[in-house]
Amino acid sequence: MDRKIYKANYEDLQEILRLQYLSYQSEADLFGSRDIPPLKQTLDEIISEFQEGIILKMLDDDGNIIGSVRAKEDSGTVYTGKLMVHPQHRRQGYGAKLF
Repeated sequence: MDRKIYKANYEDLQEILRLQYLSYQSEADLFGSRDIPPLKQTLDEIISEFQEGIILKMLDDDGNIIGSVRAKEDSGTVYTGKLMVHPQHRRQGYGAKLF
């Protein structure tokens, strides 16, 4: 299914943070520890990222956020970070589309 990508709103940040906590569990499993930055990030920190750059979201048919990526520009270079796709929606090309 072709999913659309939108610029996230301030009101989306809590849902994106919940998605982040869920999505990064598999990475934490690889490291054998929950002590990784994406699982420790706070709402205040994501608000700061929102204010300094752009956060994109991908929605399912019901309007739920199933993917997200963050980016910011500095001196002509775009830096991307925290690319995530809901575990139930992985392996469908959504991560590549978000990137």
